[in-house]
Amino acid sequence: MTVTVLHQAIDVDHIRRARLISDKLLELIILPTEQCNFRCIYCYEDFSIGRMQPETIAGIKAILNKRCPNLSYLNLSWFGGEPLVAKNIVLDISEYALSLVSKYPHIHYSGNMTTNGYLLDLNTASALANVGVIKYQISLDGPREIHDQSRIRADGKSTFERIWTNLLAIRDSSLPIYLNLRLHFTVDTVKLIDPLLEDIKREFLPDSRFSIYFKSIERLGGSNDASIKIYSETEKNAAIKTLEAKLFGENLQSPQNTAFPDNYVCYASRPNSLVIRANGSVGKCTVALSDERNNIGTLRSDGRLDLIQGRFAPWVRGIQTLDPDVLGCPLVSLPTSDEIATNLQAKALAI
Repeated sequence: MTVTVLHQAIDVDHIRRARLISDKLLELIILPTEQCNFRCIYCYEDFSIGRMQPETIAGIKAILNKRCPNLSYLNLSWFGGEPLVAKNIVLDISEYALSLVSKYPHIHYSGNMTTNGYLLDLNTASALANVGVIKYQISLDGPREIHDQSRIRADGKSTFERIWTNLLAIRDSSLPIYLNLRLHFTVDTVKLIDPLLEDIKREFLPDSRFSIYFKSIERLGGSNDASIKIYSETEKNAAIKTLEAKLFGENLQSPQNTAFPDNYVCYASRPNSLVIRANGSVGKCTVALSDERNNIGTLRSDGRLDLIQGRFAPWVRGIQTLDPDVLGCPLVSLPTSDEIATNLQAKALAI
């Protein structure tokens, strides 16, 4: 009995590892620009890099061309900055990916985007859907008066009304796209967002294309980190449960409630997931953009990846142990640059 259970556990771990490291799956998280039309008060990006240059676009197409014949799954995930500031690049690369999927019909292709929603009007959403970009994450910080204090346009103007108008237009369309509304809250705003919950319950929950999850604002390295009040883990989880109950009532298991699962595996933990920045740098994480450890190499125009020795392995170390904390966020306990260098020296001496 004990042996059987042990073997079952080993088999489950083996299957999970196989899925995490499969070379039949490729995810590219692409930043077509690192400029943004917003200046959210908690943002951690510095906007020092502009639009993606032709040689990096060529490199992405080349790596897709090389990999697609042997892939079963391809996911292009658009990030920024604000990716729709460079909409033409998104459309260009997505059209190329779609042409490869037509050539290799065994590939399951998906496209998604993290966008602030300001430029996602109906025409843009339709054009993107035509090239396979059908899933979106859009953040709201509360009802209009709360949201417009924190998610501010680069020129200082408000943003809520335009985003809400876009969401309603998509709802009233028949576009086959799916929108995950990420509802932000802080210690100061958690009790002020009830009007937004009522509006979402009325306008969007009847439409199965819309889903919701709650996220507390955190200190991620932005210039205003010191002013952000932080929940303890227990307080944060309690607040999320309260908000979920207000929005979903007794229907907490609704597929529209997209809270992170307990066994969540971060994209940065997976060997088959890469971040391609607008300047051609290759990384693993979309948060630690200014962290030297997250610069793992460069994408060349011919699709070749020049990786920096020792930088890739620490991000995917959770694959060896299946430690849920490391798999959930490899950045939290990522070895320092000195530790990485020491480990490389030790390996060299062992050889």
